[in-house]
Amino acid sequence: MENSIYSEIRTVTLERFKVARYVVISPSPEEIVISYMDNWAKKSGLLDCTTYKKRRIGWDFPFVTEEQQQKFGLRGYVCAYVIPEDFTPKCEGTELAYINTDTYATITITDPHSDSFNNIPKAYHTLFEFAKTSSWENRLAFEEEYDVDGIHYMDIYVPMN
Repeated sequence: MENSIYSEIRTVTLERFKVARYVVISPSPEEIVISYMDNWAKKSGLLDCTTYKKRRIGWDFPFVTEEQQQKFGLRGYVCAYVIPEDFTPKCEGTELAYINTDTYATITITDPHSDSFNNIPKAYHTLFEFAKTSSWENRLAFEEEYDVDGIHYMDIYVPMN
């Protein structure tokens, strides 16, 4: 992409990984579900694991009715922590699941929230065109945010054919 906030598209294969996830449907679900999952990560003992490196991913939750969207302005978002295979949470409140091994087209956005509703969809659109994914069964596109040297980044992953 010409805009300097986007990296080149890369192809990566991610091995199967375990997540603890939760979904919120609201007018601004990201803020609510990320806060919920951050609290869960503390209460569950996940952040006390000495070898654990925090990884939090998210994706749009597609099962919101047209009426919920149009009449009430609702959207859905899933937030998930990638967790160690042998981790047992000290509390309830999430669904434990696996994301299967898959190959993804990925792109990095620098400072994605400088214009969230333009920068992020533009990156997804570019990846969807590149990946040409025809089968979505048991697959998902997701994003991961992180900071390096005081700069905020988002990596977006879209499964490839």
